[in-house]
Amino acid sequence: MEQVEGRMTRRGLIRVGAAGALGLYAGGGLASRAAGAVAAESAGVTLNWLTWSDHYFPNQLQKVKGTTKIGGRVQLISDDSDAYIRVKRGGGQWDISSEDALWVPKFYKDGLIEAFDIKSIPVSKQLYPIALNIPFWKTGSNQMGYPFGWSSLQIYYNPKYVKTKPDSYHALIDKKYKKKIVVENQPTDLMAMAGIATGAKKPYNMTKAEISRAKQFLKSFKPNVLKLVSQNTEVVRALSDGSAWLSIENLGTDVRVKEAGGPLIKVATAKEGIYGWMDAEMMLKGSHHKDKFPTFVNAMEQAPWIAKNFLANGRPLFNEKAYKILVNTGHKERADRFFYNHPERPLSMTLKGPSGNAQAYIDAFNEVFGS
Repeated sequence: MEQVEGRMTRRGLIRVGAAGALGLYAGGGLASRAAGAVAAESAGVTLNWLTWSDHYFPNQLQKVKGTTKIGGRVQLISDDSDAYIRVKRGGGQWDISSEDALWVPKFYKDGLIEAFDIKSIPVSKQLYPIALNIPFWKTGSNQMGYPFGWSSLQIYYNPKYVKTKPDSYHALIDKKYKKKIVVENQPTDLMAMAGIATGAKKPYNMTKAEISRAKQFLKSFKPNVLKLVSQNTEVVRALSDGSAWLSIENLGTDVRVKEAGGPLIKVATAKEGIYGWMDAEMMLKGSHHKDKFPTFVNAMEQAPWIAKNFLANGRPLFNEKAYKILVNTGHKERADRFFYNHPERPLSMTLKGPSGNAQAYIDAFNEVFGS
């Protein structure tokens, strides 16, 4: 197995019960198998990959290395800014980075990634057509990243304790929920949520006055936060064991809690507006192995793996062929429930991106949660 390094991740890893009848991708002819382990090791290349834990399975990396002689060494990231800082400082240390929505053009504008002809990667034929034509991921005829998955972020709650459906972010600051909320530790995104709650016109590019209002909202929110966590598996665990009654999380969290043996969890959409993410795999400009990126992606993104990934992690992905596998293996209801067949949906959301005043966001957040 490739070594997995790192300290935290945004989206956690729920493996149990995911495989079903999907099976494993066997290589697709991308490379012939080496005669033996020594030959494979001598011919192999390992790509350093900044990503989240729901972008791969350990055995997937093993299989891909076996068929392509290209390994993946994962460094888990906490959020988009974490990866951005690492790439800015890391030079040629990294080969691939996963990044959300409007962070992708930020990487491109700052000269950290190279665009590529996505149609030259055979597996791209499995994608929904819209994924090949996302305006802010295009530069000319090339693509800035290979589309992976997406999700809206909504409020999840335990109806045993939360009697009134929390259809507003302001429900999260009700004093009766003291120490009953668990959310992921993502400063920019929590500031953006607070901005949406307080009427900011551009939640990821707020004015000083809007930042101030968002900060005041987070001050009211803080007493209700049991803890900020680095993995959403921790959110699932807290909802499952009853220590948390509410959270803001990805599509499919209610099912994951159920599969973890937890109570009935319901979902509510905040009337102030929806925010979310859509992410892509980017080829870093400083990589010494850019020629291996297409082959690695081609193997990692095959539909059987993507279908398995959906069942493990709940949120939709951009691979249309994987949706057909889900339908054919008895998972259509689940896929449709979480909008898998509506890849246009994230384009109507407030999407994650870099703040126009990143330091002000971080400072405001730390002044609330750092004390």
